[in-house]
Amino acid sequence: MSSNVKNKFVVLDQTSLIEVQGEDHVEFLQGQLTQDIKLLTQNQAKFAGFCNPKGRLLAFMLAYGYDNAIHIQIDKSIEESMLKRLRMYVLRSKVSIQSISDQFTQIGFIGSEALTKLNIHAPQNFLEITTSHDVMIMRVSKNTERYELIGKNLAIDAFMKFALSEYTSMSIDEWNNLSIIDGIPEIFPSTQESFIPQSINMDLVDGINFKKGCYTGQEIVARTHYLGKVKRRMYRVSFESDDHLTPGDLILNEKEEEIGQLVRSAKEGGKKINALIELRVDQAHEALYIKHHLIHIFPEDQIRFD
Repeated sequence: MSSNVKNKFVVLDQTSLIEVQGEDHVEFLQGQLTQDIKLLTQNQAKFAGFCNPKGRLLAFMLAYGYDNAIHIQIDKSIEESMLKRLRMYVLRSKVSIQSISDQFTQIGFIGSEALTKLNIHAPQNFLEITTSHDVMIMRVSKNTERYELIGKNLAIDAFMKFALSEYTSMSIDEWNNLSIIDGIPEIFPSTQESFIPQSINMDLVDGINFKKGCYTGQEIVARTHYLGKVKRRMYRVSFESDDHLTPGDLILNEKEEEIGQLVRSAKEGGKKINALIELRVDQAHEALYIKHHLIHIFPEDQIRFD
């Protein structure tokens, strides 16, 4: 799972974009998401979570400001449920919530040569955004030159013709592998309401703001934070398998006890699978299995939460 890939791009058509706008949109989202919405700008995105009243995640998202609105990027598979649940809380708030996936294109690309070609200053910090040529360029990795290109369809088409014409395409598995290296989780229909934010390390990617006011599920999330050590965490792993894998697949120990779940996975050629798993911290040094396949936790992750 090499991170030394350059000059490649992929269309992120597995992600959806939701726009929340209206006179009360900031106050509305402030009462729903784990992130401080007031910190989102057109120059800075942040991760956030949307929980049920019991503090279990319904969605993991990337959010940023766009004109007088907030844009929320989520996995396409949970778009409809996300729209439905958010709209349940609108009540009398002056807020409009809609999918804009058909109006905007999202591209993942690696290597800053495309930006240099157009004299664009590449964003240097994690989730920092630069706007140029009617598109947004967001840095989505702390350690590699990995970016997202976001904009209206025609603007993205023009940018790609001018800047990415010499880049080669990559598979979505290649892109997802890099997200797994960076420890970025995801929520799918099969894992909605399975995890609290800390158990998939959202506190470690600045996806939870513990200083903001109340939001749905806040009491459980805050209690977990202030009571001490988190008992379940997310780990980067690899294993070999040609089985069909689904987020939420169980992780077992040698006693066949259910001690974790699959968060996300991606193929890396042949039978090798790289993945993120949610796991009881006290089991991180034990033999672990998924569908009878032995799991190897990244050595640095194995001791990370000791």
